Amino acid sequence: MKKIPHIPLLFLAFAASLSLRAETCKLQTYASSWMATGTPFSVKCPSGDYSGHLVSTPARRFFRRGHLMLVFDQPVVLRPKKEGDEGKIVAGRTRQITNMLVGGGVSVGSKDLVDGISGAVFKSGYMIPITGVAFAFFTTGGDVLLKPGYELQIISREERSSKSVPASTNGN
Repeated sequence: MKKIPHIPLLFLAFAASLSLRAETCKLQTYASSWMATGTPFSVKCPSGDYSGHLVSTPARRFFRRGHLMLVFDQPVVLRPKKEGDEGKIVAGRTRQITNMLVGGGVSVGSKDLVDGISGAVFKSGYMIPITGVAFAFFTTGGDVLLKPGYELQIISREERSSKSVPASTNGN
C-alpha cells in the first residue's frame, strides 16, 4: 500500500486555519457602498462592541459594481471570504445580469413601438442597439447593502498577523 506524503501537510494546514479563531458578530447599523466614505458603523460581538468607519466606492455605470470596506477603530479585522479580496465586500453579479435581460426586453419593446411611426425615415430595427446601449449606460452595476443583523467574521489583528507572517530567515 502506498503512503500519501501530503496527509501530514494537509493536517498542519487545517490545524493552522483553526488557530485563527473568527468571532461571529452582527452589524448594528446600515452599511452600503453608496454611503459617504467615513460614515460610522458599529458591530456587536460576544466579546464586546466594535466601531469604525466605512470606505466605500459606489456602483458606476453598467460594468462597475460597488464595494465596501469596514475599517475598525479597535485592533480587529474582517475575515476575508477569499484570500485575495483584501477585506472588500463586493456586490454580486445579479444586478448586472438582470439589467442585461431587462435591457434586451426594453430594446425589443422600443423597436415594436417605433414600427408603426417610423415609415420611410429609418428602419425600426436600428432602435434595438440604440436603446440597449442607452439602457446599459444609464444603469449601475449594483451596490452593496448590509442591513442591521448581517453576520460578519471578525479576527483579532495581532492574532492574524502573528499566524500569517512567516518567520524571517537570515540570508547569510
